[in-house]
Amino acid sequence: MLVLVLNSGGSSIKYTLYDMPEETIVARGSVDGLGLAHCTFTHFNPQGRFQEKMAIETHLEGLRVILARLQEELERTGQPLSIAAHKLIHGGPRLGPVEFLTEEAIAEVAAMATVASVHNPPALQGIEALSQLAPDVCQIGVFETGFYTTIPDYASVYGLPWGLAEEYGLRKYGFHGASHRFIAQRVSEFLGEPVSRLISCHLGSGTSVAAIKNGIAIDISSGYTPQSGTMMSTRAGDFDPEVLYFLLAKNICGLEEIRQMLNKESGLAGISGIRGGDLRDIEKAASEGNERARLALDAFCYSIKKYIGAFTIPLEGLDVLVFTGGIGENSPLVRQTVCQDLEWLGVELDPVKNRECKGDALISTPASKVRVAVLKTNEEIVVVRQAWEHWRTHR
Repeated sequence: MLVLVLNSGGSSIKYTLYDMPEETIVARGSVDGLGLAHCTFTHFNPQGRFQEKMAIETHLEGLRVILARLQEELERTGQPLSIAAHKLIHGGPRLGPVEFLTEEAIAEVAAMATVASVHNPPALQGIEALSQLAPDVCQIGVFETGFYTTIPDYASVYGLPWGLAEEYGLRKYGFHGASHRFIAQRVSEFLGEPVSRLISCHLGSGTSVAAIKNGIAIDISSGYTPQSGTMMSTRAGDFDPEVLYFLLAKNICGLEEIRQMLNKESGLAGISGIRGGDLRDIEKAASEGNERARLALDAFCYSIKKYIGAFTIPLEGLDVLVFTGGIGENSPLVRQTVCQDLEWLGVELDPVKNRECKGDALISTPASKVRVAVLKTNEEIVVVRQAWEHWRTHR
């Protein structure tokens, strides 16, 4: 059965078409730069790679292009498209971990768009576009927050008035669940043995650190939204919320300005002054003597290191530390800086392995009590597995 995994972003749509339950990739690709002059459609299948610059303005137009190309794959395989699985960020307190996207479920996703303003609106556009273009396809939502239902109440509750928190579902939810779930499964395969105490660092434009015990999440750095936790490319991470009251009370910023600041102008970008907060640009500027870039880099790594240290308490130690995500997989400097001075914890990084590693690799020394690994994440396979199991069980 063919299952399409969709990840709809603000200016992009990424997709992978699987043949289930064999988990064979039939095709994959993306539309990058929706509404921009450099919008590019890329498609991969066993026959090769197709790429073309196209004028694509909306998610509806983008999905129309994708489905037209996928029609060739459907004809080649002789199978119809049966399921579309959407990777969704936030469903609030009433949804998840996996849901059929009924009108009621879609309304809940829409209700959380107020706080998941970067992720939920484009995802909703993708759901609506697909319902117009392929109304017979069963749509399923797989929520990032679903991996964290195992976190103890005392680790997820907020110190807010109980009635308010209960009514509006104000608590820690956690994000990057598909990535951390994959790492929790992959690390034991990679090492060839079960892993009891794991810290997974998903480092990308969005970052989070997860504490995982015997494959189960017991804590996560992010909270009610992806804003909290570690510093990120354009998000501040943890800071005193009274700062926002000050900005509002003094009429320095309005609500929409604060939203823009929190999502687009903070974190690495805010400290360094380098627009977009791309770590590659930050590292380059720091190497050229830019002090604010160096400060941003140090603050970013320190925020990750703090969570590693904090999570060794509920884990009662640490066996394996994993770096994943675009930054985690590709920045030796960040891995080195995060691991620096963690010898007391039993972390001993091999500088040559760290510098030269490509793909999945063990970068700690043989003497290191804590093994340190770089593992490539695969969020799509997690999404398709969960969606397939949900459909198979509840059809």
